[in-house]
Amino acid sequence: MINEEVMPMKHNYNKLVRDRIPEIIENDHKTCATRILDNDEYLECLKNKLLEECHEVMDAEGEDIKKEIADVLEVLEALENILHIDHQEVLSIKEKKAHNNGAFNNKIYLEYVEDPYE
Repeated sequence: MINEEVMPMKHNYNKLVRDRIPEIIENDHKTCATRILDNDEYLECLKNKLLEECHEVMDAEGEDIKKEIADVLEVLEALENILHIDHQEVLSIKEKKAHNNGAFNNKIYLEYVEDPYE
């Protein structure tokens, strides 16, 4: 019988993950490599994570949409924290924009605009 050495499979992720993911991986008897990002890297990775989570909302159906929206909110809160943005200020801006331009309640889809002066 030939002694075959099992080579572990390595999956590269190179992305921001939730704080407990390394612990969860290790509890599953796997190993991982991590590093702590500096603030500039963290901001860039949060923006990438926001896009990732938004795509997951787009792909989700049924009850899974709630989980994906929660992920988007988690990333938005992290962005507010790193940028020292007050959440109440963001909500105030949101309300002002809704007052001035409306919200998205009426399901209006703009197909085109004709400008006779162009």
